[in-house]
Amino acid sequence: MNLIQTEKLMWLAICLYWLVSSFSVKKTLKKQSGGQRITYLLAVLLAFCFLFEDYVKLDFLYRPILPQNDYWKMAGLILCAGGLLFAFSARIWLGKNWSGRITIKENHELVQSGPYRFTRNPIYTGFLLAFLGCSMSQGLAKGYIGILLLLAGLMLKISKEESYMQEVFGEQWQAYRRRVKRLIPGIY
Repeated sequence: MNLIQTEKLMWLAICLYWLVSSFSVKKTLKKQSGGQRITYLLAVLLAFCFLFEDYVKLDFLYRPILPQNDYWKMAGLILCAGGLLFAFSARIWLGKNWSGRITIKENHELVQSGPYRFTRNPIYTGFLLAFLGCSMSQGLAKGYIGILLLLAGLMLKISKEESYMQEVFGEQWQAYRRRVKRLIPGIY
């Protein structure tokens, strides 16, 4: 079994679900500008290119980083699947409030239950875990660089999303923010 191909198929399945479910969300009242969105999208696109493609031909990118054996690679596959399942459950829990771009929805709700009890951004936490898993399965420096690119893009997006949440929910958002960590449960 080719683990990287399996991981790619899992990512594709998540993307297809995101696409199909995007047609059944609440009406958008306010959304970020295209210019603000482009930086995040570029970082994510670059992250995926580093992880799954071979566009950049620099030797150091193709060096193994951590021990590579079947157990390590299988652990990576399991971490990838677990991260994607966590993100998937968060997407379902968010329901009609979800959007691929930063928005304020009609009758927007501040979801604080389900995966949102553990982190304010469980979709991103899941994606980072999945990326880490894919990087472990692959074992090359380029995958770990991809994680850093993804993290940079997500941090930009989170910063803007949180300003929108503050605008809509005020003190309710501040209380949630004090209680639940941003990205890593109990840590950050």
